[in-house]
Amino acid sequence: MVNTASKLLKALCSMVVMLALVASITAMQIFAASHGIYTATATPHYKHPNTGVIEDSGGEGSSVLGQSMVDSATEGHALVEVDANGNTYATIRLNLSQYTSNQQFYIDTTGTGSYSAVSATVMQEDYANDTTDYRIQVPSENTIIRCTMYVEPMGRNVVWYITLSNLQAGSRDFITSITVNNTPAQQEETVPAQPQEPVQEPAASSASETTSAETVSSETASSEISSEVSSDTSSVLGIQEFDAAGNTVSNVSSGIGSEASGANTAVIWGIIGGVVAVIIIGGCVWYFCFFKKKS
Repeated sequence: MVNTASKLLKALCSMVVMLALVASITAMQIFAASHGIYTATATPHYKHPNTGVIEDSGGEGSSVLGQSMVDSATEGHALVEVDANGNTYATIRLNLSQYTSNQQFYIDTTGTGSYSAVSATVMQEDYANDTTDYRIQVPSENTIIRCTMYVEPMGRNVVWYITLSNLQAGSRDFITSITVNNTPAQQEETVPAQPQEPVQEPAASSASETTSAETVSSETASSEISSEVSSDTSSVLGIQEFDAAGNTVSNVSSGIGSEASGANTAVIWGIIGGVVAVIIIGGCVWYFCFFKKKS
């Protein structure tokens, strides 16, 4: 009896360790967006996305109706802007403007329901679609935003939450407030050739000068094409990095690719290590709890 209880305890401990490993594998570090202008998916939540708490007076009994209500009140897209100093701003688009008033916004500073009020600026109102855009400053695009507004047909305030995800470069039909500068690659200066002294062999000199002129022309054309390609690439990306002194860094795509590659490699090795650890632990549990018992 004691031996069986000991084996059960070992099996339980092994399961706890395996669950902890799986949790550590699935957990991924979240990086803040770099300097640029993005559109994001805006997801409304009647319940707090982390704690599950419902602050709206409708309560748990009205959670299905409440979720439907906040889905109708929240536009599915938002604007995220990160300026050169790393400050992040979110523009939230709310519907039903003619039936609502007193819109207020708060940021969840800890992700657990600790809020701080933020001021909102009305960026634009679309009377045809009955929407209003509100711009607020947030710590990052991963911040949980708490919203409240008075709904006139209901005669009370409504409370819900918004999270942002799936950032894509661009601004859609939102009004932007920051400028992202794209500095084209610096073109090489071509030094004009100095006049040559006449030589005694005019035929050979002419051939040499023709070859030299063709070489300079080829190098100049190559330099101009390279500069145009670099400028076009910078313009298409629409995102520019800046160093600590505020100077533009032209090699943006290379830096982003390196960071993404490093992050992906770390995640892949973390998954491989976690799977190996789970296999080893599972083998130990099987040996001590089943195979050894049968032996």
